[in-house]
Amino acid sequence: MPSPPRDTAPTKARSPKRARTSKSADPDVALALRFEERAAAALSELQRAHPELTPGSPALVAVSGGRDSVALLHCLAASSGWQHLIVCHFDHQLRGKESDGDSAFVKRLAKKLGLACEVRREDIAARSKDKKQSLETAARSARDAFFHDLSEKHHTPFVFLAHHAEDNAETILGNLCRGSGLHGITGMPLSATTRKGLTKLRPLLEVRRSELDAYLKARGLTWREDSSNTSRAHRRNRLRHDVLPMLSDANGRDVVELILRTARLASRDDACLQQAATQLVEQERLWAPDGSLLITTEFKKAHPAVQSRVLKHWLSDLRGVSLVGANEVEGALAMLQPDGPAKTNLHGGFHLRRKAKRLWVE
Repeated sequence: MPSPPRDTAPTKARSPKRARTSKSADPDVALALRFEERAAAALSELQRAHPELTPGSPALVAVSGGRDSVALLHCLAASSGWQHLIVCHFDHQLRGKESDGDSAFVKRLAKKLGLACEVRREDIAARSKDKKQSLETAARSARDAFFHDLSEKHHTPFVFLAHHAEDNAETILGNLCRGSGLHGITGMPLSATTRKGLTKLRPLLEVRRSELDAYLKARGLTWREDSSNTSRAHRRNRLRHDVLPMLSDANGRDVVELILRTARLASRDDACLQQAATQLVEQERLWAPDGSLLITTEFKKAHPAVQSRVLKHWLSDLRGVSLVGANEVEGALAMLQPDGPAKTNLHGGFHLRRKAKRLWVE
């Protein structure tokens, strides 16, 4: 029987600050320094994009207790001077006593750093069954609701998340394997704002896992190990532990960097198409006062790549339809054709209908 999970501590390494003056710094110290440099650069970029984001302003930080979020929290609170953080921990109640231990660990960590801590517990297995969602989708929606509630309570629009470069590569590869369109392979953005006004910040998005581990080691930090992270039952774990290493081995080079380069190129092209869609909406005034979408001559003449972005924005952001994916968008595009269907089904019990030169949701 495996031993119960416990707080994990790395072996000690020299301080990154001392390594700066050493001409023969060891590889771990160099990696730890790179972690700090990448995080600092990302924080500066985020502050330029969001001038109201300052070390003196309140912000949420999601902390599971694992290595990634512990590194992020320590980097923000101890290294970068963000002293008005609210530590947010969501207990999914999926791992029994192990989950309880994670919550206790995060509370202790927040107390040690002198930070406020908010914890919410929810039976995600029950939520998944009740809403007929996958565990991953149910967990994500529950966490988002938690963050939005805390955003209102603490009067801050910001939440820091600990996603790093490998997480992003896994997301991109997973989307590609699902048959995603261009937007799906752009990966996670450095910052993104939800419909309810919560801005998710990812300052570690350019950080490699090796750099993060070196930072933890250099700082002598402890964290919690999630036993489910090694289970091949989870699709993301198979991508992480099996597929990505196999691709790197077959390619003879680090495939994570190649995936992220592709994502940056895709993001540039996606932004161009999104700009074209925005211009079309503004020029054609496609939104009718009753909430329907007007099928104008110029809209019908537009490239399907532009039409699809207009339709997705209208359905998800303006009409509140959840889970608007490639299938839903393709169904909507088909309705623009002269011989296309007059109705198509959407998630959540919604229906998209066409009559004359309008589309509307009911």
